[in-house]
Amino acid sequence: MKNPFKELAAKALEPELKEVLTFYEQQDNNLGLLQERLAELELALDETGWERISGTSNKEFSRSALRKINQLARTFWLKNPLIKRAVYTQTSYVFAQGVSIQAEHPDINEVVQEFIDDRKNRAELFEHQSLMLKETELQLFANLFFVFFRNISTGRVRLGTISPDEIEDIIYNPENSKDPWYYFRVWTEIRTDIWTGERRIEQKKAYYPDWRYKPFGGHPPYIGGVAVMDQTPIYHVAVNCLSDMKFGVSEVYAATDWAKAYTKFLEDWTTIVHAYSRFAMKLTTQSKTKKAVTAARDKLRSTLFSAGQENNPASTTGSTFIAQEGVKLEPIKTAGATTSMDDARRLLLMVSAGMGIFEHYFGDPSTGNLATAKAMERPMELMFRDRQALWSSAIHEILQYVVDSSVKAPSGKLHKLGTVEQNEYEEQVVVMKNDVENDNPDLQEKPINRRISVKFPSLLEHDIDTLVNAIVQASTTQAVPLKTITKWILQAFEEENIDEILDRLFPDGEGEDLSGPDTEASAVEDMMVKAVSDLSEGLRRMGGIA
Repeated sequence: MKNPFKELAAKALEPELKEVLTFYEQQDNNLGLLQERLAELELALDETGWERISGTSNKEFSRSALRKINQLARTFWLKNPLIKRAVYTQTSYVFAQGVSIQAEHPDINEVVQEFIDDRKNRAELFEHQSLMLKETELQLFANLFFVFFRNISTGRVRLGTISPDEIEDIIYNPENSKDPWYYFRVWTEIRTDIWTGERRIEQKKAYYPDWRYKPFGGHPPYIGGVAVMDQTPIYHVAVNCLSDMKFGVSEVYAATDWAKAYTKFLEDWTTIVHAYSRFAMKLTTQSKTKKAVTAARDKLRSTLFSAGQENNPASTTGSTFIAQEGVKLEPIKTAGATTSMDDARRLLLMVSAGMGIFEHYFGDPSTGNLATAKAMERPMELMFRDRQALWSSAIHEILQYVVDSSVKAPSGKLHKLGTVEQNEYEEQVVVMKNDVENDNPDLQEKPINRRISVKFPSLLEHDIDTLVNAIVQASTTQAVPLKTITKWILQAFEEENIDEILDRLFPDGEGEDLSGPDTEASAVEDMMVKAVSDLSEGLRRMGGIA
């Protein structure tokens, strides 16, 4: 039996229940929308790539994001004139004049020059084109992974590189985040059978030790089931990164958005100009009727429009327009009607700031002046010197590894010059023996000098006359040996074989001390001035300088 009181109460509460249900439905919808928005924000965070692959830090881009940035940098370098010019400008200043490499110890220098002259090493790093390519790639990808292939018996080393996109992770010393131990490489290897033409694609993984990580007990054969390539260590060069980042970020990345915006601005400006070019003249008729306008249009229109055969061609350039009074023909005015092309200069300046290259290097000499034409701007000079210092250090480290390899190898040319020992950190180190064969008695009790000089020519062009005059002035104000003065002048003319020329000009130590104990000061000065003047004049004629 139904209770009439419950039915009446239900009918009375029905509007309120509907209102409550509607409220909760709205809340549920809002909650779903909020969850969707949070998911979109999380996805946006993922798209920026600000996650380290290990998930332990958010201080750098993920590997997938860095690969996208590298591809973007490659595309902009190939297509965008601003990025290409900026990269080439720095590359030219750093390596276009070459680099000289010389070890002080003759035996070490022989091994170093043999390594540099190896055809595969030259193709990888030491030829002009190779040096230019490596600097370009360092700007675009911010990471270079050199790999050493060492002959265990002879100690000879060949140099190679691994693509930055193949290095998936770097394992560091757990007690020192700045001490890399191993590089985890993942790559695809494609092999083709030369007889059948069949292609086999295989994904491979391997760990490569850092070139400085030399545990005295040796490397493990496997890490997590992945082989360790203990005989092929890696030397990593990274730029545009902080000390707590594993990988560098492309140096062109900061400028790509602005280069794209500048390109888009010019494209839009070109479109507007192209639209204006559709109408060059404006004709105003005497009559305001539609019939008169149609007649004027038909008079000027080409007959190709309807007849398919031209018998009313357009007037040639320079023709005279004749009309009745009230008919007016004038060119369409475009000045001030649209945005000027020069309004994009601020976008160009952002590209300039991002790349560190001054504005006039992008093809507008009007922004420069005599000072910038005679000497490069100081910030750019320091930036290029900094990059040369980086390369000098990198090449020096590579060559030091070559020296160590020759000392360690049983049949190495430098095996007799040093020994392999263990330091207090249980690391393998090469210790050079005393230089007992040195002609200088003071150096015979010291370890062999393994210093290797890596020198770059001056970035700026010097006034030869000014340098020579300064050398002459220095020689007349203080007792400087003639051989030293000659060396200065040869350096001023950027002569490559300075030592050979000095040995030929001053055999048996001549010129080391121009003045004797009984020589008067005035006579010494006269001899110095005459010798320097004759030498500088001869060198000036050889160099074709008037």
